[in-house]
Amino acid sequence: MKGSSIFQFKGWPKIHQPLPRTPRESQQLLNALTSSFRRQLDHAYPASHVPNHKGDRQLLNTESSAHATDKHLHDILDSPLFRLVPQKLPPVDRPSDEKIRMAETPMVVFDELVASGSVTVPAAVACLKSQLLLARSPDDHGVSEAMDASKAASKVVKWVWATDDDSRLASLQSRAFTGALTKFMAAEGIHSTTALDWLRLLISQKVPARQAFTHLLENFLDAEVRYGHGFGSALEFYLQVCKLCIASPQANVSARSLLVAAGAQLNRIAMDRKPSVESVSIDLYEHYMDVIATFASNRSLLFSSVAVCHPAKPDPRPFIRLAETCTPSKFQKYNAVRQDAFLRIGCDALRILMVDQDDYRSATNLAQQMQNLLPDTTKSTVTETTRSHTSRDEDYLLSRLDLNLT
Repeated sequence: MKGSSIFQFKGWPKIHQPLPRTPRESQQLLNALTSSFRRQLDHAYPASHVPNHKGDRQLLNTESSAHATDKHLHDILDSPLFRLVPQKLPPVDRPSDEKIRMAETPMVVFDELVASGSVTVPAAVACLKSQLLLARSPDDHGVSEAMDASKAASKVVKWVWATDDDSRLASLQSRAFTGALTKFMAAEGIHSTTALDWLRLLISQKVPARQAFTHLLENFLDAEVRYGHGFGSALEFYLQVCKLCIASPQANVSARSLLVAAGAQLNRIAMDRKPSVESVSIDLYEHYMDVIATFASNRSLLFSSVAVCHPAKPDPRPFIRLAETCTPSKFQKYNAVRQDAFLRIGCDALRILMVDQDDYRSATNLAQQMQNLLPDTTKSTVTETTRSHTSRDEDYLLSRLDLNLT
């Protein structure tokens, strides 16, 4: 006799249920999945009733599950993996065709590489460089606007974040890659958090990444001046990075070596562009001076140059003190670049003394000190480079002091 359960329990369902076999079963499964998905979204994004005083249909609630679902699906479908199908060209025609397409639509090529999972750092650099050539016009007007409109930085940055940690670090250690990408990042204005996050990542790495940190920072500062919001914005970003490094345990010991090169680069930009009070905040610039004084001596050539380039109160006194302590033998130990910088800063200091301060006595003494540093054997070689950087007004002022550099 066959036994039976006194409670009449049904048998346990199979762990692996069979797939639906009829359209009705498929529809039931789809409805169950849809309801489950909506319940999860409703739990994560509780719906709130938005009153409609006009009596029309209910207004769109940006916190509802429907809105969250729509946004989630749009983000997925916006990926090149779903939007694009990589072209498969015949092997013979592919090289020449790719060159044409790279020159005409480089970011379309980049999207296709993303869709096929075949993006490399050199390929990304090639796409960015081609896009930059497209953005440039003969008179260089509207370059930043064209770079912004291409959204090249947004696409490449999204790709960088989508890679694994090792690949991301390798791409950031490529100076060619960061040099090309930061131009578009500055044009699009997306550096505030992204660049800082990348710099923070490089700080936490070992010594080789420290060099990449310096390169990335220098590349971005130059890009912000040329394609972004100008010298003042670059200076503000540099000070944010200084704060980041000082607060970071990994970078605190070597903060000077990480930041002094970028600080000197900003100073070279200031020497060339002569920022005005309209382009940079006085408080911001003086904060920058304090940072440079911390990293370098107030008798250093860098600090002297930063003081001379002050947009509102240019100060030649640090350079005068430096020139007083500099001997011909010490000057000759400088390399050609440093000698050139010394003489250029000296010309700026002389202009300030004569034009801004009407102090011809100090200007005469400084001119004589500068002349004494130049031996006859190297005088013409060093000063020819300096002459190439002096303006006609500066040449006139030097001639009034009877400073015979040749």
